[in-house]
Amino acid sequence: MTSKQVAVVEKMPEYLMAAVNASNAGNEEVSTDDLVIPRVGIIQALSPQRKKNDPAYISGAEEGMIFNNVTSELYGDVVNVVPVYFKKDYLLWKDRKAGGGFRGAYPTIEDANAARNMLDDAESVEISDTAQHFVIIVREDGSMDEAVISMSRSQMKVSRKWNSIIRMAGGPRFSRVYALSSVEETNANGDSYLNWGIKQVGYPSQEVFERAKHLYEVVSSGAATAQHDSVEDEDSEEY
Repeated sequence: MTSKQVAVVEKMPEYLMAAVNASNAGNEEVSTDDLVIPRVGIIQALSPQRKKNDPAYISGAEEGMIFNNVTSELYGDVVNVVPVYFKKDYLLWKDRKAGGGFRGAYPTIEDANAARNMLDDAESVEISDTAQHFVIIVREDGSMDEAVISMSRSQMKVSRKWNSIIRMAGGPRFSRVYALSSVEETNANGDSYLNWGIKQVGYPSQEVFERAKHLYEVVSSGAATAQHDSVEDEDSEEY
């Protein structure tokens, strides 16, 4: 049996049957603010990870690669993930022409509006609703990472599609494995950028399933949260 077969099972195993029929775990939403989980994103043409003089530079980074913003690991063009938990945040960003910068994350649009209205520079700050997909990254050798994939603006259509696929599949959110890739799209100005491509590829091994279940418990308890302060940088080429 190859290492890839150990991590991803093509046919739903018996240990998942009861869970799929009895649970919808992983789709609730709670506030989280203690432990930051690394974020996974796509290298765009002008991403800082490609600029040698930028602190975020990653040697060998190429457009379309998927990367970890904490470890700087490059996962390649495709990576297998197990979705674990979903929540939506409302982020405040200052306009780049006014200096830019992350100004806070809030659980509701009402909270975000209230915080924005208290700022002296509120007119230059916008609210961006952002989908946070907590996942387990599964490498071909069977090793795993905990991460979050943030989707905002044009990526929200991918987020909605993924959530719909997961809901139709039934069972715990973490009972399937998906291959995430980068796909080229075009914005209203005719400029190309890279978005997420998603395809279901199988079921998690028991080891992966248990790791995902643990992450679900940690995140849903409020003991972990996503890193927000660089979400906008990699998505800016869409507009």
